[in-house]
Amino acid sequence: MLSKFFKLVPPSEEGFPEIRDRKAISDPRYLELPRCSACGKVIHPRDISATALICPNCGKGIIIRCQKCRRLGNIATCEICGYEFP
Repeated sequence: MLSKFFKLVPPSEEGFPEIRDRKAISDPRYLELPRCSACGKVIHPRDISATALICPNCGKGIIIRCQKCRRLGNIATCEICGYEFP
């Protein structure tokens, strides 16, 4: 019974596109995870020690800081207006 299903699988990837759209949400390899605004470390979505806040200067940017940068007091900058926090 299973051998019939294996025969239906195409032997090569001829039907698949060569170049994938990097903005496709359906492909998890191309999702961009948030990064710390101070050190650039990738912040995991389940990391509860990181903090994110709206920029107090422009109100449009988001400042994200990891636990280490919060503890050391590293300066994080807003990507939109360049405001340095704290």
